[in-house]
Amino acid sequence: MLSLLLYGLLAVVAVGILFLIAVYLLPAGTRIAPVATDEALPQQLPDSLLSASDVATVRLPVALRGYRFAETDRLLDRLSNELLARDQELAWLRGQLSGQLSGAPTAVSEAALSQTVPSEPASATPDPAPPADE
Repeated sequence: MLSLLLYGLLAVVAVGILFLIAVYLLPAGTRIAPVATDEALPQQLPDSLLSASDVATVRLPVALRGYRFAETDRLLDRLSNELLARDQELAWLRGQLSGQLSGAPTAVSEAALSQTVPSEPASATPDPAPPADE
C-alpha cells in the first residue's frame, strides 16, 4: 500500500515539474487562434430571376458536419439545366408572341392552317370493348 502512495506522489510531482517547465519555456501571452464561425460569407446573388450561370457560380460553404458533395452537385447541375431550358422556352415563346403581335405568321399558325379538318366528327360514344376471355 505504501508503494502505491509513493508512485502516486511521484506522478503528481512529475506532472508539476513538467507544468512549471512549460510555463517558463513557452512564450507568455500567446493565445490559441480564435474559433472559426460557421457563418458563410453572403453570396452576392442578383435580385432578379436567377439564371443557369448564377447557379453554376454558387459555392456552398462546408461546415463541421459538411454535406454530401456528389448529391449537392447533382442537384445544382439539374437546377442549372432546368433553368437554362426554362429560359430558352421563354425566349422562344416571347418570339412567338412578338411575331403574332406584329401580324407576321408564325410556324405555329401556319401549321394550324395547313391541317385538314375531318369531314365527319368523331363519334361521341367509344367503341365497345371486346369480350373478355374467361
